[in-house]
Amino acid sequence: MLSIPTAIWEDMIAHARSLDPNECCGMLAGRADDNDVTKQYRITNILATLHETELARFDQAKLADLQQLSPEERADIAFQMDAHELSQAQKDMRHHGLTLKAFYHSHTFSPARPSNTDIKIAMEFESYRAILNLPQPLHVIISLEKKAHPVILAWRIHDSQATEVSVERR
Repeated sequence: MLSIPTAIWEDMIAHARSLDPNECCGMLAGRADDNDVTKQYRITNILATLHETELARFDQAKLADLQQLSPEERADIAFQMDAHELSQAQKDMRHHGLTLKAFYHSHTFSPARPSNTDIKIAMEFESYRAILNLPQPLHVIISLEKKAHPVILAWRIHDSQATEVSVERR
């Protein structure tokens, strides 16, 4: 189970809404010895600035869709975290004795479940996570499919399979 304070829960929804129709992304951290999130890091979605060659990480169906869109439109249906901000967030976590609990991002037009691209990106992270001595994070998705009623679900992605994990607002 993942436990998220109301203030962070509401800020994730505000983050998603502020960038809609683009996807937002970020990280959630907390102490290593429990399931409580204590800190949120908003990370910039840089997908709109990526070059064609950098889009290869996306599955073929998503890639075909992305290549038909302008760079700005790409950020409407996918995300890529800014590497510098990601690094700064990880440094801040170490400085405060926190550990990565989850990555989060929004789906502006679809349900709060991992897409094929989400699973592929999670597996890429898995391939070097152990080398970097990082814990296995959950993947939290904020769905704005029903704009007035956002849905937040958490997922464990392992061996290309997504399993829903309980998430609570506290």
